[in-house]
Amino acid sequence: MIVSLPYKILIDKNTKGKVADTLENLNFGKNCAIICTEHVQNICSTISSEVSSAFEVEMSEPATIEINHLKEMAKDVKAVDFIVGIGGGKSMDAAKYLAFLAQKPWVAIPTILSHDGVVSSRAIIDDGQGNWMSVTAQEPAAIIADLEVIKNAGYKYIASGMGDLLSNFSAVEDWKLADKAGKENYHEMMGKLSLISAEAVTKHIDDLKKKDYHALEVLFWSLVSSGFAMNIYGSSRPCSGSEHNISHMLDKLGSKALHGNQVALTSIISSYLQKGDWQKTKSNLEKAGLPVTAKELGVEDIIVEALVSAKNVRDRYTILNEVNVTKKKAEEVLKETGIIP
Repeated sequence: MIVSLPYKILIDKNTKGKVADTLENLNFGKNCAIICTEHVQNICSTISSEVSSAFEVEMSEPATIEINHLKEMAKDVKAVDFIVGIGGGKSMDAAKYLAFLAQKPWVAIPTILSHDGVVSSRAIIDDGQGNWMSVTAQEPAAIIADLEVIKNAGYKYIASGMGDLLSNFSAVEDWKLADKAGKENYHEMMGKLSLISAEAVTKHIDDLKKKDYHALEVLFWSLVSSGFAMNIYGSSRPCSGSEHNISHMLDKLGSKALHGNQVALTSIISSYLQKGDWQKTKSNLEKAGLPVTAKELGVEDIIVEALVSAKNVRDRYTILNEVNVTKKKAEEVLKETGIIP
């Protein structure tokens, strides 16, 4: 198995004046494509101006992250030496998939820390029929994180990043269940790395609410470490269990909630079914200001159906394989945990 990890990471309170130098030290070449969406145009303009002093820059905004559109974009990207992705989930997924298709290195410059996908070699894109799918992509060769930019993006993204990490607890428990059932070997190293990432942010919730720089750095490294666990293992298994199954079904049913918020709430359900300390899970979410009810998440009309159907989202052994979740059972679980009234 070949494992690729970022070999340069720059994290600072302010990376202004350091981006071009960092990119030059990578020795990728002199032509780059900067991928960003309209939501971060101001940040893109600032960074592109700096990068343009040392590189030939081609700005590119993906109209969608639909698979055929990205395949067309990849034809143009093949002409550059490397790719820079700036922004949140959409930009990161587009950049990492374009890098994979064009076989070019890419550099991630996240403007938010809302999930652990920055370093992941998986991308979530549209299959062309309105459905989201996880596809093989390319992990970044380098990451540049400006904590001031991340701080100014808004607390809701910080909370979502915490939520994605807190869901690791139930994901690892599902992995252990799969091992006990003889379905898949549990790897202690990757499991511990996933748990350490979750435990680190649990200890810094109060400081993250204050947007403390040290706590933001902890959040960044926790998300990166969580991504490392997935990349080293070769799948999302260390950080994605039944809670992600339920979340994926919510997406299919039309949920527009932030991913981290969603898997955080569904991890309450998973913990309950696993006979774990779901009250502690819920308490940590409340402390972080994350949604703990279906109404707060905006999924009250679809949560029961999502829970009933979640087992069949993908072929991954979880607690959902051991508990027969009928509609009646789903309603009982959701009411017991306070997710629905």
